[in-house]
Amino acid sequence: MNKFKAVIQLIIKSLTNTQRGKNMEMKSIRVKRPVKIKTVVTDKFKMQAQEELGKEIQLLDSQIMQLELQTKQIHDQASEFSALYGDHNVEQIQQALEDIARRLLQMSELKQELASQKESIFHLAVNNVIITGSLENYVDLKPGENLYEKFREAEIIVKDGIIQEIND
Repeated sequence: MNKFKAVIQLIIKSLTNTQRGKNMEMKSIRVKRPVKIKTVVTDKFKMQAQEELGKEIQLLDSQIMQLELQTKQIHDQASEFSALYGDHNVEQIQQALEDIARRLLQMSELKQELASQKESIFHLAVNNVIITGSLENYVDLKPGENLYEKFREAEIIVKDGIIQEIND
């Protein structure tokens, strides 16, 4: 009976040591990695994308109009201010006008880019797969794993808003 008990204790000790070794091997680190969102082009996607871009263009038009109105108001106020107080603060007024002009230029360029994207969406072939965005997800890295496989291109393929495939 004592021999049997000694063997059981030896087995338990061996298992405990094996478990400790496994715990030491199980160290891991969680890191972010990029995930591409790819969309299957459909007529519905084309219509939605063009609609969204159209809204963005309208918003930019509204902002451009507001900035142009601000420019006109600053010009009008600058004339009045100059008549009352002289040309004392002309530099500040000129700086404000230059800032607005820079913003107007940036918005106009963005509007042109969005209009170009809107036009190019029209020409996309149905069932083509295009990249429409990216996300990040976390992946656990452990000793013994292939880093390059863990960081290979992860992607989610979507068709009309429904996930079709996840390639991890």
